[in-house]
Amino acid sequence: MTTEHSPSTADSAVGTGPSIHVVRARKLLIGGLIGGVSAAVICLIIFGITEQGRGLLTALIAAAIVLFFYAAGQFVMVMFADTAAKILMIVSLVSYSTRVIVLGLILMSYSNNRENWPSLSPMAFFVTTIAVVAGWLAVEIFVFSRLRITAYDTEYQAPEPSGEDK
Repeated sequence: MTTEHSPSTADSAVGTGPSIHVVRARKLLIGGLIGGVSAAVICLIIFGITEQGRGLLTALIAAAIVLFFYAAGQFVMVMFADTAAKILMIVSLVSYSTRVIVLGLILMSYSNNRENWPSLSPMAFFVTTIAVVAGWLAVEIFVFSRLRITAYDTEYQAPEPSGEDK
């Protein structure tokens, strides 16, 4: 019995798991989450101690907003990791622009309506937002710098023996 698509030896050697692009995007997502959550925990501790419940609640809200937007954006990158480079670039730019604009609008809305939210601490909100973004990006950059992208690291292939070597 023949099939339309029989796996080659290269296909069977690699396996049926996710592509290297998806694996790399997942590593960036996990690394970013580790950095963002670490920064969030530090902010929760600091503002929980310095401003008690008010600071803790505010830091929690700010961290949740930032982590949601960054995780959603990186998840989009995981979903589109195997697409063509042009499509991935467009998706990346649209996703990033959308996240920055929406996050900026939320922060601007809070800044303009602070008096309506007396139970929130402006200092805790903005410091936590910046810290979580910085934590996410710092670890994501670290993870990216450790990814093995084979642009220059090609497999060694011995030269073909010439007629004189035989």
